[in-house]
Amino acid sequence: MILLALICFAILLLSFLSSSIEAALFTVTVVQIEQMVEGRKSGAPLLRNNKEHIQDSIIAVVILNNLANIAGSIIVGAMASEIFADLWVGVFSAALTFMIILLGEVVPKTIGERHAPDYARHTARMVFILRIVFKPVIMLINLFVRPFGVTTEAKTKLDEDEIKVLARLSHRHGNILEIESQLIRRVFQLDDIMARDIMTPRTVVFALRAAMTLEEAADELYRASVSRIPLYAEDLDDIVGIAHIRDLLAALARGRGQKALGDFADEVSFVPDTVSANRLLQSFLKNREHFSVVVDEHGGMAGVITLEDVLEQLVGEIVDEHDRDVDLRVKARTLQELRRGKGGYRA
Repeated sequence: MILLALICFAILLLSFLSSSIEAALFTVTVVQIEQMVEGRKSGAPLLRNNKEHIQDSIIAVVILNNLANIAGSIIVGAMASEIFADLWVGVFSAALTFMIILLGEVVPKTIGERHAPDYARHTARMVFILRIVFKPVIMLINLFVRPFGVTTEAKTKLDEDEIKVLARLSHRHGNILEIESQLIRRVFQLDDIMARDIMTPRTVVFALRAAMTLEEAADELYRASVSRIPLYAEDLDDIVGIAHIRDLLAALARGRGQKALGDFADEVSFVPDTVSANRLLQSFLKNREHFSVVVDEHGGMAGVITLEDVLEQLVGEIVDEHDRDVDLRVKARTLQELRRGKGGYRA
C-alpha cells in the first residue's frame, strides 16, 4: 500500500513538473531571458539555450510526462488490482485520473505561466539534462515531423512593429515615460525619411561668395543668425567650403577685414538628397560633422542639412532664442509662392 502511494506521488510530481516547465518555456519571452542573462542570474544562459532550441526542449519534457503517465499508470493499475476489489479499482482509477488532471495539468500550467521567467530559469538545468538523456529519441521524432514542416522553434528576433507596440504598452502600463515611448517609435522612422524631406531648401540658404572680404561681408555677418556659412565660387552649385561665423567675427574684431572669406573655409561634405536620415546621423557622428550640402540627381545644390535637422526627427522642433523662423521648409514654400528666394537657415 505504501509503495502504491509512493508511485502515485511520483507520477503526480513528474506530471506536475513536466506541465509547469512546458508552460513556463512557452510563456517566457526572449526579452525577459536577455534581461536575466544581462543581470547574470543563475540558470539564465541555460534557459536561453533551451529557448533557442525550444522544440527539443518541449519534446524532452513531453517524453518525460508521457513516460510518467503511461508507465506509471500501467504499474499502478497492476498493483491496484492486487490490493483492491474490482469495484474499488475503478474508484481508485477515477480518483487518480482526476488528480492527474488537476495536479498534473491545470494547476502546474497556471503556476508555470504566472511565474514563467523565474520558474523556467530554475528548471533550466533539468530541461538541459533531459535534452541530453533523450537526445536519440528527440532526433528520431524530429526526423518524422520534418516532412510536415512542424516546428516550434522560438522566434528570437523582434521586428519594428512589435517593438513599437511594446513601447506603447510599456508607456500605457507606466513602465516608461511618454517621451521615451515616442523616441523609440521615431527611431524606426529615420530609415523612411530622406535628406530632401528635412533639409533647408536652397531658396532660403544663407551663403556668401568665397572671394568677398570680411569688410565687404561685415553687415551680412553681423545680421546672420547661423553658425556655419556655405561659401561658393560662382554660384550655389559651386560650394567650396563652409566658414564658422565665430571665426569670421573674431577675425573682423582683430582687424583682418581684408582677408577673403575663403581663407577661413573648412571642407564640407556632400550628400545625395535621397540618403536616409539614419545614415545621415551615422555619418555625422562617425565623421564628427554638423553640416552637409545636399545635392540633387543632377549634381546641383538642393539645400543644406545639419545634425540638428536629423535630431529634430527624434525630439521634435529645436528652437533657440536666435531662431527667427521655426520651420524654414515652410518659409521656402512661402517664398517660392511669392517668387522670392533670399533668407536664412539654422545650422
